[in-house]
Amino acid sequence: MSSTSSAWRLTYTGVTLDRAAAIRPVQSEIEGFYTSALSRVLPVWNGNHLFECDGVDAKALSIDEIASLSASTSDLIFLGLSGDIPWFALALHGEGEPDSKHLSGVFEPLHPRVGGLDADQAALLAYARGMVLWHANHLHCGRCGAPTASTDGGHIRTCTNETCGYRAFPRTDAAVITLVEHPDGLHCLLGRQSRWPDGMYSVVAGFVEPGESLEECVTREVNEETGIVVTDVCYQASQPWPFPSSLMLGFTAKASTTSFKPDDDELDDIRWVSREELSSYGEMGDDTPGPKLPNRHSIARMLIDGWRRER
Repeated sequence: MSSTSSAWRLTYTGVTLDRAAAIRPVQSEIEGFYTSALSRVLPVWNGNHLFECDGVDAKALSIDEIASLSASTSDLIFLGLSGDIPWFALALHGEGEPDSKHLSGVFEPLHPRVGGLDADQAALLAYARGMVLWHANHLHCGRCGAPTASTDGGHIRTCTNETCGYRAFPRTDAAVITLVEHPDGLHCLLGRQSRWPDGMYSVVAGFVEPGESLEECVTREVNEETGIVVTDVCYQASQPWPFPSSLMLGFTAKASTTSFKPDDDELDDIRWVSREELSSYGEMGDDTPGPKLPNRHSIARMLIDGWRRER
């Protein structure tokens, strides 16, 4: 099976900022950005981003504007520099939606909006989202349970218990996602979970476990979910997937068996699908009944489309 690596840019990849890691520990430089008229802030509230009310673009705020959202500079997370412009993510707290109307903005989820964004905006929002969610999940020390404090521009959370002092760094969960080709070269393996949107079918995916290589994870996950044994595991591409905090590592593999004997009940339906049958699958969001492909912004779709174009 030939490579299906994407020649185009995957959604949420390619953050164009200089992440400026050397600046993060220098508190005086970070604080200097707090008073800069050039600084731009991307607010995130309960996983939702601020978008323009009358347009599709994400809305960035000035440092002065964040005060109207009952936020302070202590909630800012330094993302990096675009030329001379410092960029921050802002973690907004509280159950009630912030009053954003006076800013001509509205808080909405990223993924349903991503189709209207350019690639750079999508990547930057995914970066901001991932950092904010990491902070929200690490408010207490994983060793002693004491509260943690944001340090190094928001790229470390340090335990406030002086006898502990454990430092936690941003993490992302590695997950493999694999297109499996039938031995005949004419069919690929798709499955469906009941919790997915109506009709959606996709390729096999799962999280990497401790002490496991990526290739071993591909082999295990495919076998657990479908009973299929695979060989020729080949890496294709990766995609940040901050829903909430994954890095999807895309692979292709060749099946050496064809009968379905899953070890778990992860998938409600498993099927071999030909290229001709794929052309009859609908798109996510359309009103037609029947099976549908993953949305075009996902690495799952890239793997499927790449395989479909091979012959």
